[in-house]
Amino acid sequence: MGLILIKYSKKLSRPKKTIDIVNSQFQNPDFTTFVCVAIPEFLSLFETERLVQALTKYEIDTHNIVVNQIHFLDEDCKDCKKCQARWRIQKKYLDQIEELYDDFHVTKCPILPQEVRGKEGLESFGKILVAQEETKN
Repeated sequence: MGLILIKYSKKLSRPKKTIDIVNSQFQNPDFTTFVCVAIPEFLSLFETERLVQALTKYEIDTHNIVVNQIHFLDEDCKDCKKCQARWRIQKKYLDQIEELYDDFHVTKCPILPQEVRGKEGLESFGKILVAQEETKN
């Protein structure tokens, strides 16, 4: 019985070492930072807060939030009642995000006319992210 325990103990110690290394890297902000992505709606805000609390509990760096699919009122939809209603709802949650995460780096991205897919879509979305950051500075 003792030999079997030693054998399994050695087998379990190898994955534990890997888990310890990965855990250490997750907790080191020089290696890992977590970027939360949310949309300005109740459930997303609620789940983002749960995520931030869990990451904080495990000492994983998170101070960045991307708020995606914002329906900003621009010239082509400023007279649309549905667009105005959507903006009012989203604005309420955007205000809550600003208040709740005032010490976070929050980036706001507009809703796009198409889903972001593939390399070209990601590159295009990356440019939008950078442009949003440049307008903040």
